[in-house]
Amino acid sequence: MEVFLVGILAALSPGPDFVVVMKNSLGIGRKYGVVTALGVASALIVHITYTILGFSIILEKSPVIFNLIKLAGAIYLLWLGYKGIRSKAYSENPNEIKGEQKLQTSIGQGFREGFLCNLLNPKAPLFFLSVFSQFLGHDIPNWMRWIYGGETILAIGLWFVLLAILISNNYFRKLYQQYMHWFDRGLGIVLIVFAVTIGITTFLS
Repeated sequence: MEVFLVGILAALSPGPDFVVVMKNSLGIGRKYGVVTALGVASALIVHITYTILGFSIILEKSPVIFNLIKLAGAIYLLWLGYKGIRSKAYSENPNEIKGEQKLQTSIGQGFREGFLCNLLNPKAPLFFLSVFSQFLGHDIPNWMRWIYGGETILAIGLWFVLLAILISNNYFRKLYQQYMHWFDRGLGIVLIVFAVTIGITTFLS
């Protein structure tokens, strides 16, 4: 239960995953947002696997590898942010907007965005190195470690799926469509700030 609660607290902390799930849920719809959330949860399997198998020690002992991962994450967030700030104002009606969005997006793309955002998010390895690993003592059997990992995936995945369902409510989506380009630009700037912050801390470390 402690691991589940820690996972919830980690998910509640604002970060790139939160921004991407919110943006996709508002901009494209509930199904796209939920799939993005599932992409985030799926990437956690990678983090949990290398932590349980002991590869997290390599990241901890090899700053170069960890810094390369952080820089890759920063570049990906810059790309997402750039896409956001290029958002244009539409004069068409909402049905035409939805039609254009469907042409430009797919369910697979939503999953991929969530997966890559979490996989390349430096906050994730830091969480598993500093917090999750504390529950993996030498006296903990291997099967229990995987249960802890499953609890973490469930907690974080449920939170982001719930966020996608709530934020894709018609009221929020109608409000979003009125100010879509400003909202997308604002979230794009947030993602770029995350990327620049990661880049600066990487070069200063």
